[in-house]
Amino acid sequence: MEKADWFSTWFDSPYYHILYASRDDREAEQFIRALQSHLSIPAGAHVLDAACGKGRHARTLQQLGLQVDAFDLSPSNIEEANKLANDQLHFFVHDIREPLPKQEQYNVVFNFFTSFGYFDDPIDNARSFQTFAGGLKSQGTLVMDFLNPTYILANLIPEETVHQGGIDFHIKRWEEKGFLYKSITFEDQGQAYSFQEKVELISKEDFLRYAEAAGLHFMNLVGDYTLAKFDAQTSPRMIFFWGKP
Repeated sequence: MEKADWFSTWFDSPYYHILYASRDDREAEQFIRALQSHLSIPAGAHVLDAACGKGRHARTLQQLGLQVDAFDLSPSNIEEANKLANDQLHFFVHDIREPLPKQEQYNVVFNFFTSFGYFDDPIDNARSFQTFAGGLKSQGTLVMDFLNPTYILANLIPEETVHQGGIDFHIKRWEEKGFLYKSITFEDQGQAYSFQEKVELISKEDFLRYAEAAGLHFMNLVGDYTLAKFDAQTSPRMIFFWGKP
């Protein structure tokens, strides 16, 4: 039997959402509002949230007056997200590597919060960019928010214990062969669990190559959620803006 991808099991686990329950939604909302202002996205524009999780950020986009489609690989995430659905907010299960059901429909495609870099084969990264590009209208924009590998490695916390939801999550992080690994072990109700996250430390140059191969042109790169200028050493994020001719 073929082994399941780590992201298809961990992201579908209730423990994933327990561990990350304290993520700062206010910062995320401010970021999304800053993006709308920066891009001058008009009310009623059709946008896509690619790899949307449980849909909180898609809901923020919809509350800003946008028509939003959003997808995630996890059926349980989409089941939860559908509780937020309305006439302007639609969710569906989809693999980021596969062509979208709606082609050339979106003014903006968003990929938020390092929802990329999970694949072992670079061809899958290239296919994902083809997915993004295929969904964009002419003159549309792709916004991708990814970690800055240089900053992450310089500030890596090798080991810590995080207490969330009555559970002690024991976390270890390390770099190996161009990937950032995180092992997560814990016990709940006498049962031991172990999960692993694995994200490719994709360079700025590789992102630019993937986008160019998909027919997208580079517009801008900023370094954090306030949209500050990117600095290769000190910026925590790489937030790219690409346009479709």
